[in-house]
Amino acid sequence: MKKMQISKLVWLRRGRKQTNNGSPLFVRVTIAGQRYEIPLKVQLLESQWSAPAQRAIGRSEAARSANIIIDRTISAVDDTIFRLQRKNYPITCANFRLHYQAHECEYNTISKLFEYHLIIDGKNLSSSSIRQYNITKRYLLNYVCLKYHLNDFDINAIDKAFVNEFFAYLQGYRRAETDKPCHINGALKHIQRFRRVMNMALQNEWITRNPVNYLKARKERVDKGYLTAEEVAKISTLVLSPSLGIIRDIFIFAVYTGISYTDIAQITNKSIVIGIDGNPWLQYSRQKTGVRVALPLLGPALDLIERYKAFNRYRDTLLFPVACNQVVNRQLKIIAKLAGIAKTVTFHLARHTFATTITLSAGIPIETVSKMLGHTNLTTTQVYAKVVDNKVLDDMAALCKAYKSEMPETLKEAQ
Repeated sequence: MKKMQISKLVWLRRGRKQTNNGSPLFVRVTIAGQRYEIPLKVQLLESQWSAPAQRAIGRSEAARSANIIIDRTISAVDDTIFRLQRKNYPITCANFRLHYQAHECEYNTISKLFEYHLIIDGKNLSSSSIRQYNITKRYLLNYVCLKYHLNDFDINAIDKAFVNEFFAYLQGYRRAETDKPCHINGALKHIQRFRRVMNMALQNEWITRNPVNYLKARKERVDKGYLTAEEVAKISTLVLSPSLGIIRDIFIFAVYTGISYTDIAQITNKSIVIGIDGNPWLQYSRQKTGVRVALPLLGPALDLIERYKAFNRYRDTLLFPVACNQVVNRQLKIIAKLAGIAKTVTFHLARHTFATTITLSAGIPIETVSKMLGHTNLTTTQVYAKVVDNKVLDDMAALCKAYKSEMPETLKEAQ
């Protein structure tokens, strides 16, 4: 059988009227004498183009970007031919055109890909998650504008260098001094979202590989803060104005239940049920994960529900009058200052306090704490909850007594 003649040519269409940006680039695929031309949506000046090498020349960002797009397009051409051969389809110009166009899609830029992700996954995301994806997209487009002077970017032109420099950009590289850089953990969250949308493109065969998967960076371990029992008591007994008092009460309810802000802003009287022991329980599904949470209500939490009985007297009424998250966190800092607490107190600190001071330090097993927090795995709970020194001392008391001996003279002298 005669071997099929296939050739590829990258060329600058000089015959057309040039713009200030130069002439357009094309890839011409010739199969058995028939041609199919692919526009690269790139323009170069004649001085930036080498016809013999079929490459952009020079060290400018435009030349580098053009060569990346050329390589990606040639790779897509080769991949299309390979798919035709693998499926034993006749390799004709018409077949090639159909399969190559199927390989392309309207979601071939960063902004379009994020829009596609929102269409497919948006119904499974909370409003806060959707907002975070939009922030990641904005960071990507800002980086593209700064680096390549473009409003958008072809996802086939994204490579490892792009990903590494974007990661550096998130942490402050080449950003304005007034633009606050991300902490490494925050930057990794943006990379995680970027990886997810690029994986969608990979699954749909819009790209041949996901370069975001090659980024190697380790998350920095952050020590989670919490309030001690004494600090909780200080806040609980403060005499406050009505507006501050409401925010304090909601915070203390979260301290004794571990509920997050998103969930406490949604729960109603329906969430208070009679548990298997015949006593009131708090039962709800977490907004973030959909996991069912059920836990017996402690005395301080029950007292707060009773205090707001006039507000939540109807079954479908919200349990507490919850202000927006920004207001709550701003007012909590004022409350902490009035209580003489130097820590940065946010609403989420109540969740850490429940895990650490209220439950783990009282001997509640971490598996039980994980269920009450609504976590999907135990590892997450281990990050949230840090066992206090008193609990360690209690657990080790008997062992310390068994191994008790005189303190060495050298340690006595050091003291």
